[in-house]
Order: sequence, then structure tokens, then C-alpha cells
Amino acid sequence: MPIGRRPLIVSGLAGAVALLLQPPAAAQQPAAAAAMPCAAVVTADELKAAVGVALEKLDPVDRGHGESECDWMGRTGGFKTVAVVFYDQAAIKASTAPTGDGFFEMLAKAAEESTSAKREVIAGVGQHAALVPTTPQTLAVVHRADGVVRIVANGLTKAQTIAIAKAAATP
Repeated sequence: MPIGRRPLIVSGLAGAVALLLQPPAAAQQPAAAAAMPCAAVVTADELKAAVGVALEKLDPVDRGHGESECDWMGRTGGFKTVAVVFYDQAAIKASTAPTGDGFFEMLAKAAEESTSAKREVIAGVGQHAALVPTTPQTLAVVHRADGVVRIVANGLTKAQTIAIAKAAATP
């Protein structure tokens, strides 16, 4: 029986080596990641200042139609994740809430309804900003001049999530 398995193991190893030798998609298109709108919303330095530790940036996702998502993860001092989703004016206009105010309200209300938690206004941030605190997740929505940002954080404090929202408020 072990002899019959050997070719499968060798094939599996050969396949794995072939996959490892291919450059990752991110290495093939480094400019695309930097050009992603969500990448400009919150930078690595701003995130480190808000959270207190550097987080690893994962590959950004262009969801199309003016929506992009940048995810961050860290294990220092406990497991932490941050997802920054940016909706530009095209995404907002194509939605069921086609104004910045309406889109902000739609996201904030959806967060309240899905978590049974009430929003807290983050005064002086963007055109409007709100935090919906839950455990272990916190969610912030920021309406800024060029679109709306949704921030979903896990393993962060309320103060850390508000600091990220403040960083995201300025285009």
C-alpha cells in the first residue's frame, strides 16, 4: 500500500512546488493595490497610530462599481482585524440611497438593526460619523466629501475604532 501512495505524494509535492514558483498576483500588479481607493482612505501609518501596533495589510479587493475594500490583520497583543470599505460617488449614486447623507444613514441604520446596538455620533469627524459598538466588533461609518467609508474592526477598543474613523474622515 505505501508504494501505491508514493506517486500521489510526489505529484502533490511537484504541484506544490510549481505553485510556489509562480509569482503571487500581488507581485504581478503592485500598482493596482496602491491605486485602490480604499488604500488612500487609511494608510499603514495612520492605522498604526490609531491601533498602537502595525497591522499586516492584506490584498485589497476592487468590488467594482466604485466600491473597494482594504483589510488589515495583526496578532500582536491579541488578534485584530480592520476592514476599510470605501464607496465613491458612483457607488452611492447607483445605490437605493443615492446621496451621501442617505447612503451614510443606510449603512448606520443597517449596523444598528443587525446588532441591536445604538449608534454613537462621532462629533467633528467628516460630514457625519457614527460608531456602532458591539462585542467583539465595532463598526464606524464616515461620510466624507468624496464618498462614504465603512470600518469594521475586531479586537479593537472603541477609542481605537474612533481614531481610525478620524483618520478616514479627510479625503
